[in-house]
Amino acid sequence: MEAKQGKKDELKSKVAELLERPELGLVPDEEIRRLAKARLEKRLKWGYKPTHEEQLSNLLQFVHSLPSLNMASEDDSPKAWLYETPTSFLQLIYGDIIKESGSYYNDESSTLEEAMIHNMDLCCERASIREAHSVLDLGCGYGAFILHVAQKYKTCNVTGITSSISQKNYIIEQCKKLNLSNVEVILADVATIKLDTTFDRVFAAGMFEHINDYKSFLRKISKWMKPDGLLFVEHLCNKTFPYQNKPLDDGDNWGEYVFPSGGLIIPSASLLLYFQEDVSIVNHWTFSGKHAANKFEELLKRIDAKIEAIKGIFNECYGSKDAVRFINYWRVFLITAAEMFGYNNGEEWIGVHVLFKKK
Repeated sequence: MEAKQGKKDELKSKVAELLERPELGLVPDEEIRRLAKARLEKRLKWGYKPTHEEQLSNLLQFVHSLPSLNMASEDDSPKAWLYETPTSFLQLIYGDIIKESGSYYNDESSTLEEAMIHNMDLCCERASIREAHSVLDLGCGYGAFILHVAQKYKTCNVTGITSSISQKNYIIEQCKKLNLSNVEVILADVATIKLDTTFDRVFAAGMFEHINDYKSFLRKISKWMKPDGLLFVEHLCNKTFPYQNKPLDDGDNWGEYVFPSGGLIIPSASLLLYFQEDVSIVNHWTFSGKHAANKFEELLKRIDAKIEAIKGIFNECYGSKDAVRFINYWRVFLITAAEMFGYNNGEEWIGVHVLFKKK
């Protein structure tokens, strides 16, 4: 008992040290990775139940709890920086394709750019996009997917929804550079927007991690789908159990530092299958978490390779006092995410594609 408490106190002390010393480089990457793995193991111990009956019961309890939450998760914490980051910084680490959702590596020699393009091609193929389709992307970010579709399918009309002014401005700028006239960007909150238009294809990548009430959200989406329309969802998840990203106990302040506490849903691979009142499943795919882990590791390398330029960007945006703190936030986030999706060779936290049709 004392040994167990001692291990807990050691982990708590190490995390506290990290939280109190945010300057870049004062906590070695190896130590950050060790702390991340310790928290993942703690989460697995919490999530896996002794029997399959208990495991299923836990899943169903989570399913039934979601409608009692707000439709969209809320985050008033300092981690909001993840969602309104300087565009110049993202251009520096991503290049021409700013895609914060999925990637898919054909092999170990694939570049990040190739992995992101392959992911988008795979999504188009699995969603059966055709010329002249109308396509809606919910939470389109910096527009990587809608720009890709608009170039690949010249007669498609593509609409993206984002709540970020900087993201909308970036997409408009890219459309001008690429001479694209088949792209529309709507500045709105996906959780509250009302649309009168219907679409052949609706896409939601990295969206359901930020939605609480799946039933209401899918009902809303179904109204935006044509009678023969399809909904394509991409999300990251745990293969077995869903959870809301809340601290595991009073000493678990690691998540407070890295991820939005309580404001993020980590689905299970099967969670969406329990919400088929307004849509019904057509197909379901899973893919290794190593694709995401490889992406996060590559972004970390790019930050380290361009650290001086990034300091300049963050100095201008946040002030010199906070610049290194935000760099460190990014590094810790990427290391932690890489460890999460690389855990057990990418077989624990994984990626999912789900294709739905309208009922």
